[in-house]
Amino acid sequence: MAISEKAIRADLKEAMLAKDELRVRALRGLLAAIKNRAIEARGAELSEQDLVAIVKREIKQARETLEFARQGGRHETVAELEATLAVLESYLPAQLDEESLRREIEAIVEATGATTIGPVMKELAAKHAGRYDGKTASRIAAEVVGSGRR
Repeated sequence: MAISEKAIRADLKEAMLAKDELRVRALRGLLAAIKNRAIEARGAELSEQDLVAIVKREIKQARETLEFARQGGRHETVAELEATLAVLESYLPAQLDEESLRREIEAIVEATGATTIGPVMKELAAKHAGRYDGKTASRIAAEVVGSGRR
């Protein structure tokens, strides 16, 4: 799914008409983050990669807040944050699962003959930016490069 500010605004309007307060709140927060990033970019057009990065940052913040809410026993807040996470995650492109990620990394190592993680991660980022979890990819790359599988 291609992400755009226009699509998010349309979804906000739809959520407002449906009186879905949790979705409205999540989308308003996302649009505010997008607006702040646009201001930082001094009016430059934000790319889809920029928007994906903003969504990921908002998801990370929501997850951190969710963890604190769970530790504090705030069950109502936990439910709201889980709903917010579901809304935000719907704007991310389809993520590579661990098996697909492993195949991609093995193919990159095979093609490039890489013996360290750096070139593998760089190539992976060029091919699949925003479509994988960095920690998982780094772990798999270390396993593949370390095992000498080529």
